[in-house]
Amino acid sequence: MLVATACAGGEPPTSGASPTASAATTDKPVAGGRVVAGATGDPKTMQPIISTDTQSSFVWQWLYLGLTRTNYKTGETESSLAEKFEQSKDGLTLTYTLRDNLQWSDGTPFTGEDWRYTVHSVARSAKTVRKSTFQDIVGWADYRDGKTNSISGITVGSNGKTIEIKFAKVFCPATAAMGGAGGGILPSAAFKKVYDPYTTDTKQNIDDNPLNMNPPASMGPFVFKEFKPGIQVTLGRNDKYFRGAPLLDEFVIKVYADATAIKNALVTGEVTYGTVEAKDYEEVKKVDSLKDFRYKTSTYNYIGWNAKAAKAPWLANKQVRQALWYGINVDAIMQKIVFGLGTQVYAHTPPPSWAYDEAGLNKYKNDVAKAKSLLEQAGAKMGSDGIYRWTDGSTMKMRIETNQGNNARETILQFAQEQYKQIGIQIDPLLESFNALLDRTDPGTDFEGFIIGWSLGADPDPYSIWHSSQQGKGQFNNIGYNSPTVDQALLENRNGPDCSQTARKAALKKVDQALNDEAPYTFLYSADGLFFANKQLQSVDPSTYSSTWNIEKWWFKK
Repeated sequence: MLVATACAGGEPPTSGASPTASAATTDKPVAGGRVVAGATGDPKTMQPIISTDTQSSFVWQWLYLGLTRTNYKTGETESSLAEKFEQSKDGLTLTYTLRDNLQWSDGTPFTGEDWRYTVHSVARSAKTVRKSTFQDIVGWADYRDGKTNSISGITVGSNGKTIEIKFAKVFCPATAAMGGAGGGILPSAAFKKVYDPYTTDTKQNIDDNPLNMNPPASMGPFVFKEFKPGIQVTLGRNDKYFRGAPLLDEFVIKVYADATAIKNALVTGEVTYGTVEAKDYEEVKKVDSLKDFRYKTSTYNYIGWNAKAAKAPWLANKQVRQALWYGINVDAIMQKIVFGLGTQVYAHTPPPSWAYDEAGLNKYKNDVAKAKSLLEQAGAKMGSDGIYRWTDGSTMKMRIETNQGNNARETILQFAQEQYKQIGIQIDPLLESFNALLDRTDPGTDFEGFIIGWSLGADPDPYSIWHSSQQGKGQFNNIGYNSPTVDQALLENRNGPDCSQTARKAALKKVDQALNDEAPYTFLYSADGLFFANKQLQSVDPSTYSSTWNIEKWWFKK
């Protein structure tokens, strides 16, 4: 799953680390207690189809699951709601078989119809970024366009326990991508009362369904209880969770001003677990009440440049974008922000991925003279005020924005403002809420530069981020990137026909080489996961692809 990242980061909860059950000190799991996690803003939605940000997914991930999930350590696809999955030798048919006796939290049986309903809802949504996941299913386009009232390539068995998917062509990431249903599977019985997708009327969709902010049922470890905007989201235990009812009573996502406030709450015990910024790592490690974990992540931060910016037409020029990369000292940024607890990145594929290969990529060492030379080669001329003028005579001044409360990104913005001045470009900084940042940098809106990040799934399929077709409203290619070479390589990675890791890695290498050369982003770094949990909290075992994979087994030791 691809989502834009930010630190997610009423009555305040009592100590998040205090269990409610009474028991003598023991190593035997004890039921009860409440876990509190921190966020720096409210979810935009609690429904996966239209979700694009981590603050939203941090809520719905506890409610809406997939047929498969990613192994928290290896990144391999493993069973979840489906007990098994099989793909035909020609790669054109994929079949999932569900576990026995699955139930939603409201007692409704979970069947393949829930998965099919979710996929149909994606097809008709005007706000989703997940359409490209399913576009190779037979009959997808006809249904999306209202020519039919269902997707012909999807068949749910008569008992609802099997799902068969027919593809028009090989889809290499199929097992993981289809299993996730583009995020999580919705309870069709409840949602269908408001929106029934079995129609040819394409104007009807799930986008403004009131259940999007009021989840009616859960297949995950918790159920939705309450949302207090600006304060917290409260979830309760799901006694029907198929892996076993959680030992915890409640899970609370509490809103804080910024990452520092979350860190302070973690130190005092108000927040039970969470990640901290590298600048706080050594301080928090000294807190006796906390235990720490460190691991590589599949995330990275970057500065994105809008090639279609009306107020900064120079961003359409590759030499200018390369100059912006040479003009910022990423080494200094990493020393200031991650203190060696991270990895510099030079293209899209993150370090933990099996497809990662930085050999031959330009490392863009900070070079002011080189940056100025590239700007002048592009046609810019230095003004008497030390700021370059573009070919149309306009001052090379532009805005860079990021989300307030994310201390790391605020620091990057400070560096950018100071260092780009040294190469003759003036920066107008803007801090705003995370949700406002997402709205302002939507494709088709006029912005220049922005600092944000990607949290990437284990299967490397960056089609929805970089393919030229993904520039519609609400989609991920918001910078207007267009490269026939990259488009073709993305299709090779997706549709083979050779789906071996060797072939896909070669295709993704082409993507990374082009992105490294054309510099649509100034790629920055992937920070290590610096995870802390209260020592009373037992069975915590975070790793690269999930920090909460076994949350139903978490319990408080007294």
